[in-house]
Amino acid sequence: MRRNSFVAVAAAAIAVAVATPLQAQSLDGRPIQLGLMGGLTSPTGNLSTSVNHAGNAGALVTIGTPVPHLRFRVDGQWQQMAGRTYDPSLACVGCGGGYTQRSYRMFDATANVVYGGSVAKPLNLYVIGGVGLYDLRLTSAHHEGELVASAASSATRFGFNGGVGASVRMGHVATFVEARFHQLVGRPSFTSDGFYQAGLPGPFQFVPVSVGVVF
Repeated sequence: MRRNSFVAVAAAAIAVAVATPLQAQSLDGRPIQLGLMGGLTSPTGNLSTSVNHAGNAGALVTIGTPVPHLRFRVDGQWQQMAGRTYDPSLACVGCGGGYTQRSYRMFDATANVVYGGSVAKPLNLYVIGGVGLYDLRLTSAHHEGELVASAASSATRFGFNGGVGASVRMGHVATFVEARFHQLVGRPSFTSDGFYQAGLPGPFQFVPVSVGVVF
């Protein structure tokens, strides 16, 4: 059910984007543009204590508006965060040896407002922000010598994001680099193993830094 809701919201967001009047103009005069992006993701807050830096990849659609320098953007992004090793014997007496590693895989679909302008041609600076839906999956692997016990659970949450970026346009193609802060609303709780039923002690936060191309 959670996965169906995620797909439905993503499809609705893209449908709204495509329905935007075609007379709306983007920075180079075309109303709708497509793009690809990828880069590195840095966990922040409490998440940084349990996972390492990660990779990201995604696709986007930008929609121009009649308002100068104002655009809408719908994007979907994949994040993969490899977990740090955690020794339960350090947290409680009698937990035994071994260690646990918890990794996250996430797909998000966000709808954003983008506002920016030219600083010195062909350089443009912009700010971006919006809301979205985040489908998060936790995989937990507990190691005891050569034995490995693994389990997985998932959660879907709403969230928000905001950041800044810079782009350079050459004809109908633009390259960009941007950084955005994401935070999920509420604390995702997982039941994949006995040591982690309460979820993170704080909000789920991360900062993807991505480079991409819009064409």
